[in-house]
Amino acid sequence: MDIRVINIHNNSEKERISQFLINQNLKYGNDIEYTIALFEEKQIIGTGSISGKVLKCIAVDESKQREGIAAKIVSRLVKKQFENGRTKNFLFTSPDKIDQFTGLGFRLLSVAEPIYALLEMGMDDIDQYLHVLKKYQKTDSIAKIISTLIINANPFTLGHQFLVKKASTESDIVYLFVVREDKSLFPFETRFSLIEEGCRSFDNVKVIDGGDYIISSATFPTYFTRESEKEIVSGQATLDANIFINYIAPTLKINRRYVGNEPYCGTTSIYNQVLKKVFPSAGIEIKEVPRFELDGKAVSASSVRELIKNLKINETQKLLPSSTYRFLISKEANPIIRKIIASNSRH
Repeated sequence: MDIRVINIHNNSEKERISQFLINQNLKYGNDIEYTIALFEEKQIIGTGSISGKVLKCIAVDESKQREGIAAKIVSRLVKKQFENGRTKNFLFTSPDKIDQFTGLGFRLLSVAEPIYALLEMGMDDIDQYLHVLKKYQKTDSIAKIISTLIINANPFTLGHQFLVKKASTESDIVYLFVVREDKSLFPFETRFSLIEEGCRSFDNVKVIDGGDYIISSATFPTYFTRESEKEIVSGQATLDANIFINYIAPTLKINRRYVGNEPYCGTTSIYNQVLKKVFPSAGIEIKEVPRFELDGKAVSASSVRELIKNLKINETQKLLPSSTYRFLISKEANPIIRKIIASNSRH
């Protein structure tokens, strides 16, 4: 049995792995950065890949299922992650493979029948994150409406501020989670800072790092690609929603979640539909708020970026809180502006 690292930039090798995975009802993703394959007499009998903190596309030929090959693959991938300085791993698999991977030391986080299960292993796990969240927990016994919002804010606009204000006005406490994943043109630290500044007038709003468990590349990878089938988006959205229901909401006693309606992005629209389907049965009310409009058009972060890309920064002022606009016209924003101008990214 030979274990070999696959050159993911070699189309023939990549195609061979892709075909093996198709036969296992899996799909080789564009986000994969490292792949290994096990060979027996030049035939692939198993494979596994890495995408950031996520182990994925782990498959073993049906005739070799009971030979410990999955354990060999996982061990090799975890070793590679450790060499890369990653001491924590998530794993995507199908629900029927849960026992196989919990037997290798993984912990089940969430299931979205019939296609997805998400597990984790390593340091800084969900318990550590919940311990951090407890530090933000308000102990006000008279609080009845404890709400949350989750925003990426790339960048923070008057539309975001409108949604936060509505939640603040209608709630006793609001926990505002910021998507941590750094796949946006505005880096996480900048987005977090601009959100904090834009929300200073709302005394009952606490801005929190979303970490790895709220709309991340582990819980909802297609959120960042916006290019996937409805079934895949819905499945991953359900994984993310179930983690929120089972871990985040009970820790902070959240009973309401605000979302903005989404006329432009199909992925976010599906996510909202999933939340409206699964949250009520968990005792969490969903309030979908119409987009804030200016001159008959919804204010969005994408419209701000489009103006920046077209060198119309002055025109962004009417779409932004003063704190965000001050940042945009500062020297500190120059690298981001250059990146936006050069980029074709939707994020």
